[in-house]
Amino acid sequence: MNKRYFTWLAVAVTIWLFTGCFVPSTITTINETPKNPARTDDKVIAEMRDRGLNKAKPFYLNEISSKAMRSFVSSYWDATDPKWVKYSGGYVVCFVRDNIRYKVYYTTDGDVQCTIRQFMVEDMPRDIRQMVESAYADYSIFQVHAVTSMEKTRYLVKIEDHESFKEIKIDDKGMVVTNAFKKSK
Repeated sequence: MNKRYFTWLAVAVTIWLFTGCFVPSTITTINETPKNPARTDDKVIAEMRDRGLNKAKPFYLNEISSKAMRSFVSSYWDATDPKWVKYSGGYVVCFVRDNIRYKVYYTTDGDVQCTIRQFMVEDMPRDIRQMVESAYADYSIFQVHAVTSMEKTRYLVKIEDHESFKEIKIDDKGMVVTNAFKKSK
């Protein structure tokens, strides 16, 4: 059973890699219209955008660093429909795994730079959710991002009530409101 599973996995990965090597990627930009227009404006992502993420261009999948591809396949072998984007600072792969949207950023050398997970309120870690709900009882959570870089994870949570929106950053230092907006009437 175990041997058959690994053989099937090796064949699937090989086919996936070879079929992508000779067909140009159809992904040309990462700026697709999101399902939820609110987006994370993180310093790491802003720096990546400045270095050319918005200037993505067509490429062949065999141009991706083999180290990045091996890292991706070993960590996210069950990813659904991965889409790769090449930019001057490295590579980004976007995919869905266990109903969680991922963006994994790799350097040109193939090292993981950061991982962003976007998920529903129900999938939030319980302690983070309780922290937000206890501090902002009148608000409802509508978007959650977990940004992991340099082995540290911080959460970017967006909440709303009838009159306003708030963006909250939660990390090992605590919880801070980074932006607050009033709704127009």
